[in-house]
Amino acid sequence: MKKKIIVVLIVLSLFVFVGCTNVKDKEKVDKVQKTNKIESKKDTYIKYVKQLKKIKETDQDLPFKVDVVYEKMTEEVRFQVVIDEPTSEIKNIRALAIHDKQTDDVFPSIGIFDKKMDLIPDKKPSGVILVGYIPYEGEMEDFNVEMKVLIEYEYEGNKKTSYYLTKK
Repeated sequence: MKKKIIVVLIVLSLFVFVGCTNVKDKEKVDKVQKTNKIESKKDTYIKYVKQLKKIKETDQDLPFKVDVVYEKMTEEVRFQVVIDEPTSEIKNIRALAIHDKQTDDVFPSIGIFDKKMDLIPDKKPSGVILVGYIPYEGEMEDFNVEMKVLIEYEYEGNKKTSYYLTKK
């Protein structure tokens, strides 16, 4: 009887130790995969910023409207890039807005570090808004900035990348 109990205890001990080892290994693998995903997203973000810096003109015939709105705050200017009024269904939107001013902030984006968006006419959400801040203490009349926006999306079954450029 004692031999049977000892054998059962040894078998249970093996299951416990092997199970714990697998859990720790799985946690390590999950952590590495999570780190790789973050690095991949960071690489995508940097690639898009570099792409945008080279852009010299706005694409024509966009299947949506893009507006940039500026608002003076105390020691900075808040900008909003609004993508809305789609002419038809636009899926898997990724967007990034950059400007030519010195800033310590990251540039606003959607669909790179978070979920991609869809725009469908007459459905909510009715638009995508990217919000950022630029340090500035002067008057709005004297504020000059060049804003560039990259918008990657699926339209009519095709994957497209469009660029929007505006100066204030």
